Amino acid sequence: MTVISVNSGTASNRFDAIFAAVIASCADFCAGARQGRDIEGRYHELARRSNTDLDRLGLTRSDIAQAALTGRHN
Repeated sequence: MTVISVNSGTASNRFDAIFAAVIASCADFCAGARQGRDIEGRYHELARRSNTDLDRLGLTRSDIAQAALTGRHN
């Protein structure tokens, strides 16, 4: 039987904590980038529509940016 004991203040644990924080930050950044791309896509999709199409959605050209941010357009 092998027993492994870990001291909570080891350099390895500090490295693991820092590494986990970096990975979490990267994941948050990627999620934010995906959200930004989704907003951009909604904005461009709405901007390409005619005024008549926007009116059917209850939007005007000045509403496009807010609708893209909130996702309210379908």
